[in-house]
Amino acid sequence: MITAPRMALLALTVAASSLLHAGEHVGDFALIDHNGYQHNMVWYDDHDAVVILPQAVGLTDQAALTALQALHGQYADQGVVFFLLNPGLQSDRQAVADAVSGVGLPVLMDDAQLVSQALGLTQMDQAVVYDPTTFEVVYRGPVQQELEQTLRRLKAGESVDLQEIAVQGSRIEYGGAEGATLSYVNDIAPIIADNCAECHRSGGIAPFAMDSKLAVQGWSPMIREVVMTRRMPPGQIDNKVGHKIKNEMNLSDEDKQKLVRWVDAGASIAGANEDPLTELVWSDTKWKMGTPDLIVKVPAQTIPATGVVDYMDIPIDLGLTEDRWVKGSEVAPGSPEVLHHIITTVVPPEGQLDPQTAFIQAINSLPEERAQAIRAQMFAAMAAGEQPDIDRIFRENPDIDVGVLLGGGDADQASVAGYAPGNSVSWNPDGVGGLLRAGSGLNLQMHYTTSGMEMTDETEIGIYFYPEGEVPAERMSGGVGNAFTISIPPQAKDHEMELVTYVPADAEIRSLMPHMHFRGKRMKFIAQYPDGSEELLLSVPAYSFNWQLSHELAEPLRVPAGTRIVAQGAFDNSAQNRFNPDPDTEVNWGEQSWDEMFMGFYEWKLVSQVD
Repeated sequence: MITAPRMALLALTVAASSLLHAGEHVGDFALIDHNGYQHNMVWYDDHDAVVILPQAVGLTDQAALTALQALHGQYADQGVVFFLLNPGLQSDRQAVADAVSGVGLPVLMDDAQLVSQALGLTQMDQAVVYDPTTFEVVYRGPVQQELEQTLRRLKAGESVDLQEIAVQGSRIEYGGAEGATLSYVNDIAPIIADNCAECHRSGGIAPFAMDSKLAVQGWSPMIREVVMTRRMPPGQIDNKVGHKIKNEMNLSDEDKQKLVRWVDAGASIAGANEDPLTELVWSDTKWKMGTPDLIVKVPAQTIPATGVVDYMDIPIDLGLTEDRWVKGSEVAPGSPEVLHHIITTVVPPEGQLDPQTAFIQAINSLPEERAQAIRAQMFAAMAAGEQPDIDRIFRENPDIDVGVLLGGGDADQASVAGYAPGNSVSWNPDGVGGLLRAGSGLNLQMHYTTSGMEMTDETEIGIYFYPEGEVPAERMSGGVGNAFTISIPPQAKDHEMELVTYVPADAEIRSLMPHMHFRGKRMKFIAQYPDGSEELLLSVPAYSFNWQLSHELAEPLRVPAGTRIVAQGAFDNSAQNRFNPDPDTEVNWGEQSWDEMFMGFYEWKLVSQVD
């Protein structure tokens, strides 16, 4: 328990240190709000200030809230951002939403209490003014004229010293262990071993190793930064909503507390006579699922020491002379230090359809009356010298088989594993499989990153077959949603889009995967059922193009025919997006990473396997 006297002592220490520093350095941080949107403070470095006031159900200081709302009305359009912050006192977002109904401010959910503590919040009527350009707190106290004076000085570009004013509100209780009581051996090393070491080791994909107590201690400031900003572990979801995800990579709130508080207390390794990280043993067997029946050798690729490596599209001839039913597949990266991801597409013996033919086949997959109406609409547009509105066609006909456009129209066709760190195996349940026909091939989209040393990657793909003559009774299938019309304005921070994919028959949903490019910001998936009800399946509040992850449900979700999977997301085409190649250009649909896509990939198994 973090005691009140200790917090008071911290506040006195901060007040004394303000004589030497303009503000109290907190660093960047990121939190998800009660509506499910993630906010990184660095996104607001084009603003003058961020104002934050604690909120909790039944404990919010109403006088402070009223005063904050008045300031919000005055300064919200003048470069000042306003938030409420729940300091880990409730995690029920619906209860929080009900409590702030009509307030008009997002509530940052600090379930681990780390941001509240870093901001020095001790009482419910205590607001802070945070400078997003320096990551410093420059005011801590009541919502009164001194706070507004601080805002005016920041807006005027003046240097502002930390000002603290006493408050009288209810105290904020902080739970969990204090940093000084944490043991490297018993508390810290197990978290690193379970969540970080697979990549952060010699020969791993990460840029540095954390394979000893000295390494972890040396990298401790970076550990704090990436935990506070939710950058690591990668591919995080919003695990407080939606369905449980089997391959979730999030740290628990308790583990986050331990890591950050241990770092803040000095990252001590005193008394650590043993080192669990040095005892970790990594398998030298490249195949997790055993020796494959077919090993596909990807042509060797030499990756330079530095620079940006263009995406590679590599065709592979499997050399199959007979049809084989696939049980599963696995990617064994040759140089995981540089191999970032692989997206694998099965190419049938006759090759992939050209886009125009594939589109016509997709239209023809509809009932004839609707297909005829679409053909007439397209003919009228072309006769008028205009381009057909393709996006409208897909929007109004969400049951179009987009999979046909991507070469997945054959219900029997197998899929083969792709690769991202932590995701290298595709394995079907017993009795489920797909067919690789004789003459089939693969197309690999391969993405490499440089590591400071020239390396040669010799990746292999292993495919596991059912015994000859055994035909699995069931097939895995799925759907693809793709918005073909995208128009993101220059400097748009939060350009929202929505995409609907239709489930044609009763099915068990197994996995969901968002796909956007550099400007992708977030995406969530909602199931809308024929009876009018709906539920959130998955939320990825901070999408990263660098981590192309498929999120597997812990338990398959059975949905009825006619279910609509709605993908809702947004793009950040502003200068605040550090991955943005050019914030001053309008961005449209395209296959290159500097263009954009808005796609959802879904894996499901039809309940009825007839035909």
